Amino acid sequence: MKSHLKPKMITIITLGIFLALSPLITNRFNFNVGKYDDSNLDNKNLKVSAVSAKIHIDNNWTAAKSAGIVTGNGAYSDPYVIEDLVIDSGGSGSGILIENSVVYFKIENCTLYNSGGNPGDAGIQQLNVSNSQLIDNNASNDNRYGIYLDYSNNNTISGNTANNNLIGIYLDYSHNNTISGNTASNNSRGIYLDNSNNNTISGNTAGNNSMGIYLGISDNNTILGNTANYNGAGIILWWSDSNAISGNTANINQYGIDLHVSHDNNITGNTISYNRYDGISIDSHYNNIISGNIVNNNENGIYLYLSDNNIVSGNTANNNVVGIKLFWSDYTIISGNTANYNDAGIELYFSDNNDISDNLMNEGGLIVSGNLESLVSNKIYTSNLVNGRLLYYYTNEVNLGLNSFTNAGQVILVNCNDSQVSNLNISFTVRAISLHYSNNNNISGNIANNNSFGIYLEFSNNNLVSGNTASRNSRGIYLDYSHNNTISGNTASNNSIGINLFNSDNNIVSGNILIGNAECISELNCQLNEFSDNGDCTYGQGDGDNKSTILGYNLFFLLSALFVVVILTRKKSEKV
Repeated sequence: MKSHLKPKMITIITLGIFLALSPLITNRFNFNVGKYDDSNLDNKNLKVSAVSAKIHIDNNWTAAKSAGIVTGNGAYSDPYVIEDLVIDSGGSGSGILIENSVVYFKIENCTLYNSGGNPGDAGIQQLNVSNSQLIDNNASNDNRYGIYLDYSNNNTISGNTANNNLIGIYLDYSHNNTISGNTASNNSRGIYLDNSNNNTISGNTAGNNSMGIYLGISDNNTILGNTANYNGAGIILWWSDSNAISGNTANINQYGIDLHVSHDNNITGNTISYNRYDGISIDSHYNNIISGNIVNNNENGIYLYLSDNNIVSGNTANNNVVGIKLFWSDYTIISGNTANYNDAGIELYFSDNNDISDNLMNEGGLIVSGNLESLVSNKIYTSNLVNGRLLYYYTNEVNLGLNSFTNAGQVILVNCNDSQVSNLNISFTVRAISLHYSNNNNISGNIANNNSFGIYLEFSNNNLVSGNTASRNSRGIYLDYSHNNTISGNTASNNSIGINLFNSDNNIVSGNILIGNAECISELNCQLNEFSDNGDCTYGQGDGDNKSTILGYNLFFLLSALFVVVILTRKKSEKV
């Protein structure tokens, strides 16, 4: 009897002890599983999860250490460590949430995914945190943010992967952080700083995002040595000042480096090529320095729009449509740049009081457009070279002569009268010889082949253009709003258009040789021009070839006649 009773008593006592301790055991192995608890961790409420559970620590590291969640002691030499976890957030909240912490800690080699879609939800979220290190984690495939720092300073985010999120790495009101060596791709924004200052963003890869690296209202940051390719915009700043952007690569984006309403930024030593639109663009601000960059094979290499008092120096801008372009941008220094093999090396469009010097432009040259006040306000020096020869930009001159154009690579006259431009040989430029607001000049005996425009007149009247050769250009001789000029005895062959008149009246075009052009003479919105003896080109001489002085009239009358025929035919068929 006693032998049977003893084992039963042992079983009953063991079961009683287990039941008595079961609340403690339950608390021990249920640390924040599946949801957050708003209360802080403490000894009374301590919970420990399996690897897949979420973690929430609100300045109670000792309790977390007791629970086995972390190791270390929170010192600089022995930080708390969370490592080697795989956390599925289950579509809500953040995988790891750390709040109100100033101790030293490290989150390393964790995989976090499927966080929630609410503001703040992330693979790793830190709120009001300092002295953390987030190293070699994978925070991808999260609904909102991969890694999110809010009001958090002096942290390091290094070597992490944050792909396929709304935002890969996001700093909001967070300062003096280091973000280095991370990969943030296939997000809407790869790395995003909002109202965050004095951070260093270096050595990251941000590709295939709408925006690779984005700064909004963020100042005094360093963006160094990152690769931002295949994005909508590689690196973009809005309302962000005094940032240093250097040594980055931003290729094959829509825009390489794009600044809006941002001033006192320094953009140096970047490689920005094969972007669809602009390599570097500055929109609506001032006092930026753009120097030492390589900006090749873009639409515009460097583009300033409504931006004043900038410096563009020492850049290489080759094989773009326009190497360096200013659009309504004033008081800018453009010096020491190389802008080769562009349609135009440098273009100024309604841009005033700019200083252009010491630039090299092979097979391109300078384009200027604007009103008279704008064009005469710019200082453009002969230290600029086009195809190794001097760029002459004269304003407000009279009686310029043969000695005024020695070794000319391009000639531009603005408000220059009674001058002679003769016996020059200028090729492979955007406009070989151009006159703007210049009257009573003699342009004769020049060779202007293989340019976009051989001889170009804009708002220029009563000039004589004679005896020149302007072949193999897009336009051999071009008149724009220019009246009462004589175009005679020139050879303009094998151009797209031999002689092109636009809004230009009362000109005489006679005795020219116009052979092998796609169109020998073209007019648009012109009146009372006279054409005679232009060789095989019988334009305007009663041969039926574009007789109208205003192109478009013939088409108008043809359509009108066709309309009448259709109406009459319809009425006739209705009667039948």
